[in-house]
Amino acid sequence: MVNNLTKFFHADDYGYSESISNNILDCVDSGPINSVSIMINSEDYILNRIKNYKNLNLTLHLNLTSLTNPGNNKNKETLENLTFSKIFFANKNLKKICKEEIEFQIKKFLKDFNKTNLTIDGHHHIQIIPWVYKHLMSEYKSLIVDLRIPDEKIRFLSVRYLYSLTFYRNLIAVLVLKILCVGRKKFMKKNFAGLLYSGIYNKNFLKKHLQCLENDSNNFEITFHPGFAGKTEIDQFKNSHIKYVTSKNRFNEYSLLKNF
Repeated sequence: MVNNLTKFFHADDYGYSESISNNILDCVDSGPINSVSIMINSEDYILNRIKNYKNLNLTLHLNLTSLTNPGNNKNKETLENLTFSKIFFANKNLKKICKEEIEFQIKKFLKDFNKTNLTIDGHHHIQIIPWVYKHLMSEYKSLIVDLRIPDEKIRFLSVRYLYSLTFYRNLIAVLVLKILCVGRKKFMKKNFAGLLYSGIYNKNFLKKHLQCLENDSNNFEITFHPGFAGKTEIDQFKNSHIKYVTSKNRFNEYSLLKNF
């Protein structure tokens, strides 16, 4: 933790691309973001930029589903074509390949950011996959001080969201995550938010949600995805991810946070 902060406005996906990273830093410079998760397989010049920010809480954004520059080059093609479901149902050989990549990312993060312990979250929530979670707890338990196991409380901030398809998609995702996270009390984040209203906050309802979090506890984390990809970067992403990284929801969060 940084400067004993207990309220984290967190941005995921730093290092995903140059534009995404720049957008996140904009929200650090002129918005409330004080915590950022790092995709460590990024270019060195992008990683070096965030090293200049001394008062940020930095976490490892463990990534197996959007790799374009894996540390394990001998299995590059396999790693670049992973999905959540492939990892979830991985056989012994694929688990071995993933574990080698996890080790690479952890070692690189510790070295590049001069860390002696780890706070981990995961791209597309891969850290909650049962065998991945078990591996992290088995091999890196002494290093891990925090691991994102989300348990977001379902709060209905306004009836307007009942007319939003994105809200229902987010709600299903929250419920699925709750099921997958059953029994993992050690790192369970009870006062966590950002999934249910991901991409669909406005200023008033974000304030309302923050008030709810503060009423529950002085310690909370609310996660955002304010980084969006530039048009010239499209070829850096999997075809199935282009819509995700260029969505208006990401731009909306960027605009909201930059002026919050």
